Amino acid sequence: MAVNGTGKVDINSDLVRKSWMSEGLIQKAATSFWAPYKGKTLDSIIMVENDISANKGHTVVFDFDGNLSGRPVKGNTTAKGKGEQKKKFSDKLTVADYRYVVDNGTKFDGVNIGDLSINEHSDSRSKLADLWVRSEDQAFFDLAQQGAEFGYKFDGSDAAHTFDLDGILTIEKLVKTGTGFDVTPTGITKRLPLKPFKLANGEPVWLFVIDVAIKAKFIKNAGNVLQNADLRGNDNRLLKGVLGKIGSFVFVEAQTFFGETEGDILTNGYYNYENTGVEVAGLRQKDDNGKWTGEKDFGTPTISRGVVLGAGAFMKANGMMPDYKYEETDFGKFSESCLETWCAAKSTKLIAENDDYKMGKVAGYNYGTIFIDVTL
Repeated sequence: MAVNGTGKVDINSDLVRKSWMSEGLIQKAATSFWAPYKGKTLDSIIMVENDISANKGHTVVFDFDGNLSGRPVKGNTTAKGKGEQKKKFSDKLTVADYRYVVDNGTKFDGVNIGDLSINEHSDSRSKLADLWVRSEDQAFFDLAQQGAEFGYKFDGSDAAHTFDLDGILTIEKLVKTGTGFDVTPTGITKRLPLKPFKLANGEPVWLFVIDVAIKAKFIKNAGNVLQNADLRGNDNRLLKGVLGKIGSFVFVEAQTFFGETEGDILTNGYYNYENTGVEVAGLRQKDDNGKWTGEKDFGTPTISRGVVLGAGAFMKANGMMPDYKYEETDFGKFSESCLETWCAAKSTKLIAENDDYKMGKVAGYNYGTIFIDVTL
């Protein structure tokens, strides 16, 4: 049965429909802030697991190996039975399903505003794909800002807490030594140094994501030392918002979040896609009452939160292939289009399957994120 003649897609063909929707998502993916940082291994900032057989409730498990750290057996001392147990860590995601819906209007509406394309499948697909990419990007901005458990506060209380060049060097020391933070998870004061990810040329770096307010604060205190960096490597051209490089940090400016959140942004470490409408994906600011940009009763912002990200910071699981659905009512007079997707995203929080390390703990906290609060 034909559908209004409004599109070139046979929506009765499951295979064609899903392939067509995936094509639209690929076209829009180039606009994503986080696309260059996704991969399938722990070396990526965002580890992505694709499982097209996953249905609602399906759990995807991420397994990680730990390095050996035991002492050797000297001389003729019996070595048998003293072998170090190989360390194993894991985390998992449970996939949920989400639908993004758009009203296609009627042919009469399209003629009335001089835009017949607004009622077509291709226009709906493009708009839904664009909304999904923004929603997906916001998931990782929110996970980065609110999931981080280790942090440092630049409140200007003393020289060590002034966001200038010396402050950046302080953060680099924290990242590399795993200690000295202002905020730590309960019971964990020392973490394993943040694992860097690698640029296209193989250089190990950490991503330092800031908003325009933090950038202005830094330039005011330290001058314009954030000069454009030649990061080299063909793949690095995809990095968006790069301001420059200081030490082992690549500074990237993200947009400011515009949108509205109803309910919790995160629940048990998971991002709640269903609670946030995204106009512009980006970093949020915080007010004195602990409210974030876009939340109900958010007041005057007093804190901008930047984030330092290393390898393995986030996990993303994709279930069944994204699908495009179309539904008519009232004899074809009205219609809605829907993008249906199966996914889940959360910060990586490893569980030690046997033993954790004695000094530099790996399990029990969000693995690859550190927050940097700057008082405005």
